[in-house]
Amino acid sequence: MSIFIFSRPVHSGKTTELMEWCSRQKNIAGIVMPDMNGGRKIVDLQSKKIFDVEYTGTDNTLVPLTHVGKFHFYTAALEKANAIMQAALNQSHHWFVIDEAGKLELECKGFYQSITKAVELYNNDKVYGNLLITVRESLLTEVIDFFKINNHQVITQLNGLA
Repeated sequence: MSIFIFSRPVHSGKTTELMEWCSRQKNIAGIVMPDMNGGRKIVDLQSKKIFDVEYTGTDNTLVPLTHVGKFHFYTAALEKANAIMQAALNQSHHWFVIDEAGKLELECKGFYQSITKAVELYNNDKVYGNLLITVRESLLTEVIDFFKINNHQVITQLNGLA
């Protein structure tokens, strides 16, 4: 069991590379958050279902939103993604993917719950398989320290991971 942190600068194609890599994997779970059709989506890697996470409207909405920087995410979509990941963490997978640990998670929002549980399980060898978390390069040290990620390997490309 290993923990891999996939880290590169912002807008360097991490999620695009991750989506391609995930499409070639068997026995994979977790979520990926690509930009698709003008907004961020969440892809459930087990079911392959895709749902909106980013509010891209300009009008005021009564729907609860979670804000980070210039982005506005549907709070319910983040909760749904956490529920998907929490359920998947109770199963065995060769790869468990979380895209990404970022500013929201450092504020105990977004995927904080799932990352905390996943790191605890994988740090302590309580589950089979590998954990892969994407982290922007500028937050790498802060995320590792904040989540107390032990025995990890930082990688800048996914080629070679099987």
